[in-house]
Amino acid sequence: MRKLIILSAGFVSCFAPPVSAEPYHVPSHCPRPDADYFLAEDALTEQSDVDVQADTAQLVDLGTSVFTGKVDVRRGGQQLNANRATYNQTTGKVTAQGDVRLRDSQMSIFGDQAEWNLDEDRGTLIDAEYQTKQMNARGEASHVTRQGVQSTQLKNATYTTCMEDDEFWKLKAGDVDLDHEEGVGRAYDVVLRIKDVPVFYTPYISFPLSDERKSGFLIPSIGSSNETGFDVSTPYYWNIAPQMDATLTPRYMSDRGLMLNGEFRYLTSQSEGLIDAAFLGSDSLRQNGDEINPNYNEDRKHFSFQQNGHYGSSNRWRTLVDYNYVSDRDYLEDFSSNLSLSSTTHLNRLLNVNYYGDIWNFGARVQGYQNLLEDVEDPYQRLPQLTLNGLLPDQAYGLSYEFKSEFTAFDHDNRVSGQRFNLEPGISMPMGTAGFFMTPRVALKQSYYSLDNLSGQTRFEDSTINRTLPVVSLDSGLVFERPLKFAGDSWIQTLEPRAFYLYIPYRNQDNIPLFDTNLRTFGMGSMFSHDRFTGPDRVGDANQVTVGLTSRFINEETGREKLRMTLGQIQYFSDRKVNLRQDVKETRSDSDFIAEAVASITEEWALAGQIQWDPDSTTSNMSSLQLRYRGENGGVFNIAHRYRRDDGLNRFPIEQADVSGSLPINDQWSIIGRYYRSLMDNTTLEALAGVEYHSCCWATRVVFRDYINDIDADSRNKAIYFEIELKGLGRFGKKSGGLLEESIRGYE
Repeated sequence: MRKLIILSAGFVSCFAPPVSAEPYHVPSHCPRPDADYFLAEDALTEQSDVDVQADTAQLVDLGTSVFTGKVDVRRGGQQLNANRATYNQTTGKVTAQGDVRLRDSQMSIFGDQAEWNLDEDRGTLIDAEYQTKQMNARGEASHVTRQGVQSTQLKNATYTTCMEDDEFWKLKAGDVDLDHEEGVGRAYDVVLRIKDVPVFYTPYISFPLSDERKSGFLIPSIGSSNETGFDVSTPYYWNIAPQMDATLTPRYMSDRGLMLNGEFRYLTSQSEGLIDAAFLGSDSLRQNGDEINPNYNEDRKHFSFQQNGHYGSSNRWRTLVDYNYVSDRDYLEDFSSNLSLSSTTHLNRLLNVNYYGDIWNFGARVQGYQNLLEDVEDPYQRLPQLTLNGLLPDQAYGLSYEFKSEFTAFDHDNRVSGQRFNLEPGISMPMGTAGFFMTPRVALKQSYYSLDNLSGQTRFEDSTINRTLPVVSLDSGLVFERPLKFAGDSWIQTLEPRAFYLYIPYRNQDNIPLFDTNLRTFGMGSMFSHDRFTGPDRVGDANQVTVGLTSRFINEETGREKLRMTLGQIQYFSDRKVNLRQDVKETRSDSDFIAEAVASITEEWALAGQIQWDPDSTTSNMSSLQLRYRGENGGVFNIAHRYRRDDGLNRFPIEQADVSGSLPINDQWSIIGRYYRSLMDNTTLEALAGVEYHSCCWATRVVFRDYINDIDADSRNKAIYFEIELKGLGRFGKKSGGLLEESIRGYE
């Protein structure tokens, strides 16, 4: 017969694994712990009473009760089960024997015997086994001793995230102390065993008991390349405050010496920032292959500071600081493993202050650069640049008013400098319906220049220049729809013609210097733009109409766009006389065709392409084609071709092929690769190959990489990345996850 007795006492159980743990995703094929191991989340309550159920209950002494047969003790979100339990109401002590189990929503502990004081929440569990829900971890301990809510001690404890039938790795510690108030665990006399073979020993290790950050050494990174030689980094993380931390990383490179890297992050109620710096004293690499190191015996260093701020009750004021410095032109090439980063030509130095109002936006900027190129002049500095822009839409008679203004003081040591003031008021009348739109617009571009440093500059005769130009445009479009049946599905096909007329009269602008202006990249976006230049130093003359046609195929049930195709071209009614160079004049009556297509072939496969076609010479000036695969099993495959023709004016012609992917062979094994080649230069930019193995509790990755940092350099860099991850503990070796995410689009 089962009896119910209500006990007014407290009962809790707490345990944490004796290792520094990292959250990780358990693969879908891995077994999960039995749901009966843990209580449901909604079982947690603030109840202080304890409910006890048992087959039999006997009062053997004054205040002492013995429960036998399916003993079930519950309090709030905790539960104790045993074959036999003795409770002393006077002292609050419970002694349980036989198949003892303690569990809550996150942990389940099994043992042969338990002694607990319900009043003081103190006690010991003997010969215990445990399993956690969050980390899918398990382990054993000869003694689990609870000291109130403050701390827990364990003797001869183990920890692993592996299943019992595949225990690849296990940590074993002599003593473990869990400080719950501080949120820190400490383990002593720790041995890491792989396949029951001891591979690592440390007399002491500390670890967090939650997701809170904690000071300490992070997993080291070890590798080798012919840029650095043997390369090992040992980062130390310092949790200074809840909203402030730092990472100090000594990096030893056998060919170059010892580099010290530091990173400091902070977060306040109004800003967030990052300071990053590194110093290498006396670079000891004399020669890399056939190339002499020009920075031999020189100090190498960098400094970077970024900050974003927002101020005011509605955060209308925003600030941005971006300052970067390197000690020499080769720094990024020598210490970066990324081609795009090492190919950086200028480092930004910028301070922005912006205000965003309901109608008006204000901006102030100070900007300079560090030039990393020897044969290119420094860009102009903006000291300062001020902008004020406004927009007042939907006014009387449907009119919208706009206003743009800018003042910039350009500074340069060797070239003509000066101040530029621009005003552009405009008025437009947007109108339309669901299937039609038309927007006529009229604007006036007014520019004023005051030039300095004109000595020796024969091209610029006047120190003051005025330029006024009207801009007239008409943008219009239609949207037609029709239902369509295909492969048993209902579709909507759209036909969307668009016409954009632009008129700007010609003004000779050869006497205006080019401070920050360049020609826009020709594409679908620039065809419908009011400016064919990126800055106001040139206002392109125009008498033209852009015609475009877009068609979409949309699944009527899901709303998903299956296919989008766009074709566009500009028809010119007069020659374009304004250009960046005085001797260049465009006389064609039409532009190249721009065609774009994006197709979702299946749920996994997608195709995207673009081509810029010259109908006069029947040649392609630019094209790109990308085929992408994203599988439900995590597989990724990309193949792309990019081409830009050398037309005599284009300084950066390219033709590149790029194939990359991460393809699973089965639930555990995957192959990784990338082949990135410049067909124009007949040079492989990056070749990467590797394999990955993932089980339920550990993973490993081996990657070989052959790459270049400078396309004009003769030498190549080779590196091997070997990494092993003990899931729930950490990663060891040369980390390659960030590299693969940059090299293989879609890789996670």
